Order: sequence, then structure tokens, then C-alpha cells
Amino acid sequence: MSVRTSIYEDDKVNTRIIPVILLIVFFGAVFSQEGGQANTCVTCHAELDGALSSPVEQVKGSVHDQAGLSCAGCHGGDPLEEDPELSMSRSKGFVGKPRPSQVPGFCAKCHSNPVFMRNFDPNYPVDQYDRYRSSQHGLLLVKGDDKVATCISCHGIHDIKAASDPNSFVYPLAVADKCGECHANEAYMREYHIDTDQLKEYRDSYHAEMLYEKGDLSAPTCNDCHGNHGAVPPGVTSIANVCGTCHVIQSQYFSASPHKVAFDELGISECEACHGNHAVQAASVELIGIDEKAKCTECHDTESNGYAAAFQIRATIDSLAREVDLAQAMRSKAQKAGVEVRDENMSLVNAKNALIQVEAIVHTFSVAKVEESAKEGFKTAEEAKQIGQNALEEVGRRRKLLAVMVVMTLLVAGLLVLYIREREKKRT
Repeated sequence: MSVRTSIYEDDKVNTRIIPVILLIVFFGAVFSQEGGQANTCVTCHAELDGALSSPVEQVKGSVHDQAGLSCAGCHGGDPLEEDPELSMSRSKGFVGKPRPSQVPGFCAKCHSNPVFMRNFDPNYPVDQYDRYRSSQHGLLLVKGDDKVATCISCHGIHDIKAASDPNSFVYPLAVADKCGECHANEAYMREYHIDTDQLKEYRDSYHAEMLYEKGDLSAPTCNDCHGNHGAVPPGVTSIANVCGTCHVIQSQYFSASPHKVAFDELGISECEACHGNHAVQAASVELIGIDEKAKCTECHDTESNGYAAAFQIRATIDSLAREVDLAQAMRSKAQKAGVEVRDENMSLVNAKNALIQVEAIVHTFSVAKVEESAKEGFKTAEEAKQIGQNALEEVGRRRKLLAVMVVMTLLVAGLLVLYIREREKKRT
């Protein structure tokens, strides 16, 4: 008799096998998608209602889920234990819903561990917790303020996405609205005595236009200026440094200008004084000079050297801009006339670049440096105009030549007609 036959014929053996089969079926039911390991956290919470079951769905597709981490990775406990008392035992490191003051340290268990994080990305920064503790949010949290933002306030809880994910709460297009959940809430911010118009002002800014309308994800939003994990209000002496991370040339010119020393002594907020902060508008030459919109007259009265310098700098810029416009108009006229003007195109580009350079050198607030820089612009603009003029003169010559050719063609045609008629008369 075969062994297989004896198993099915032996009632005692059958009695031992049936419980084993049932156990296999049971544990098969508690195996989660987490690498084939049993996860009673998932199977149990999936059967509950409301807030206790929602994390099971929310975590799917999250950055933690994609990394193969699940409930116990953050909350501790034993996901292999069926008994809830044992699986959520404090002796096994279980932490339920952490208090706000516990959240940063809760996340830092992994995110501040370079050995652990290296498993996912060798270049992943692990200083977020230290930065947070030095931030305005972190300093208030240490003082017992549970209202301030922590990790989950910005990143979410179970549905955390990578910052590069368009669905993330901290994707560049979402950052301002996320910060605005607190900072645009008057009731929430009242006890901090902080204005709540920052989001509205930012939405009207040139930075926001570049980000939302033109799709430039490098355009600054809240965390680019204030920091993210180490968020703080920029100090008076740091604003130029903050703006200078993008506007490098302008920052260098300003730092070497007499305004740098004067602004520091008077406690003026450098770039912000002329350009604003959250409602920054596109830079315009209207800010320079003595016109109604000019910023110079806010500090310099009509009898000051600064007033005269502002007038001269604006006059130089306006004069160069007119020359560039004339060159542009001449180019357009020549093109419409059908003349190709490649050389003029290059000269015009150089003239436009010179104008941009002059507008940047304005931050030196030096008449001499502005005029010196403008010389090259005037030269290239004149070259562009001359090439355009030559092209238009060529158009005139071509038209005259064409007129002569038309007249000659008509004359020849007329003579040919007369000749044909004369021959026909002779034949008749």
C-alpha cells in the first residue's frame, strides 16, 4: 500500500492533517502585499470603520509604501501577532497616534538615521530634524505650542508623496496653498500677531505668474525664501542674500554699492525696500528716476545728489531703449520689404543684451558705471540701425531696377507688336 493511500485511510492521520490545512489557510489570509510577510495591522484595520480603516487605503501608493514600509515601520508593534493586545504592546515598541510634540522625533527615527536612509538613497539628506528644531516652528513647539506646523502638517500623514510627485502637498505648485492653510487663517494666526495677507500678495506677484501661469517650477515660492524644515522669517541683513540666490548679478552689484552700507546702517530691508517681498512685481525701469512710480524719490529729495543721479541714470536707460526700439523698427520694416538681415539680427541681439546689462548695473547706483556700460549698447544699436538702413536702401535700389526692367520690357513688347503688325500689312 502506498504512503498516499495510507494517509487517506488512516483516520488518526486525517485528524492531524485537517488542523494544519486550516492554519495554512488562515495565515494565507493575513499575508499582506508587503513582501509576502503576514501583516495583521492591515488585515485587522481593513475590517474596521471610519478613521481606523482609512489609513489602509491612504498608505497605498505613498512614498513609504513604495519603499516597502508599512504600519510597524512607523508605529512599531508586532504585525505578525494576531492578538491585538500583543501586536500593539508597548513592550514591542508600539506607538499609536503621536502627540504633536512627538511628531518630529517620531519621523526622525528613520529620517535622521543615515545608515537606514542610505538603503533608499545614498544622497538623501538626514538633517531635517536638526533644521526643524532651529526653525520658528520648532522653537515654538519646544515651548509647548502644539498648534505650530510639524512634519505631518505639510507632508500629510499616511498618504505622504515624494516632493517631486505632482500630487504631493509640497510639490512647488502646492507649497503656497499649504503654507496658507495656517498663515492665511486670521483666526489661527491671531495669537501670533502675524499678518495673514502673504498668500494673497504672493498670488499677485511676478514670481507666482512665472510659477502658475508659465509653468516655471524654479520660480520661488514660500520655502525658497523662508526655508522649509528650517523655516524662519528672513532678517534685515539676510534679505539680499536670499534674493541673491537667484538674482546673483544684481546682488553683487548692490553689495558693492554705497546703498549697501547706508541700508545696513538705517536698518532698511535692501531688495525689499524697492521691490517688495511677497507681492514682488516684474522689474521695471519705472522704479528708477524721479517719476511718480520711481522709488528713488522716497529717500532722495530734489536738492540731493541722489536725486540728480537717479534722473541721469533713468535718462541714459531711456535713451538706449529708444535706440534699441528704432533698430527693432528698422529691422521689422526691412523684413516686411522682403530683405533678409542676418547681420542686423546679431547686432540687435547684442544691443538688447546691453540694455539688460545696463538695467542690472543700475544696482550699483553709479552714473559713471551705467553710462560706461551703455556705450556698448549705443554702439551695437547704431550698427543694427545702419545695417537696417542699408537693407532699406537696397530695397529702394531693387525697386528702381525693377521699375527700369518693367519699362524696358513694356518698350520691347510694344516694339515687337509694331513689328508684327508691319509684317502683316506687307503680306496683305
